[in-house]
Amino acid sequence: LSDRYTKTGVALEEPGLFPELERTGSTAAQVLPSGPEYRGQNQQELMVTWLCTARKRAVITTPYFVPDEIFVEAMTSAAHRGVEVHLVVSRHNNHRVTQLAEESFYEALLGAGVTIHRFRPRFLHAKSVTIDGAAAIIGSTNIDIRSFALNEEVSLLIYDPAVVSGLEAWHAGLFADCESPTAESWGARPWGRRLQQNLARLVDSLL
Repeated sequence: LSDRYTKTGVALEEPGLFPELERTGSTAAQVLPSGPEYRGQNQQELMVTWLCTARKRAVITTPYFVPDEIFVEAMTSAAHRGVEVHLVVSRHNNHRVTQLAEESFYEALLGAGVTIHRFRPRFLHAKSVTIDGAAAIIGSTNIDIRSFALNEEVSLLIYDPAVVSGLEAWHAGLFADCESPTAESWGARPWGRRLQQNLARLVDSLL
């Protein structure tokens, strides 16, 4: 409806489009949209805030990981203060340059103590965040500059330990099918691969 209004300048006032919903279940949830028409980067600001307030554990699952500097700092600072930070990505990305740019972030993350899980069986398109077993984000947002600043995205914020527990059980299943590089093994990668990653990083804002 927002897109339609932007194009036509006509607002729809039909009551049937927004029916009164009956309350069902007991889970507290909140819808968070984001996009270039908002004053801030809603999804990025929320995730950074949650990472900065995390105390025990944070798990981030995303098919594309080309974040801005603030997001990387939030992840590494959480790991430095003892939070168990996990990043789940695909081992085989469907965009070659994006994967190389993503890999350019691994050294800093691994050096800070972040655990990186690279899912091997197939391309993983899931997008979620869980924090401290208490709250979760599920939605359309990738962890990249395009999703944060350019694309119109929507996420569901869930405040229910039972739902988060289910997501964490799913994460555990993913971990079993992942490879997890160490700081030492990743630091020993060929210089040619390192050069490709750094060159891809130069165009991260376009990815």
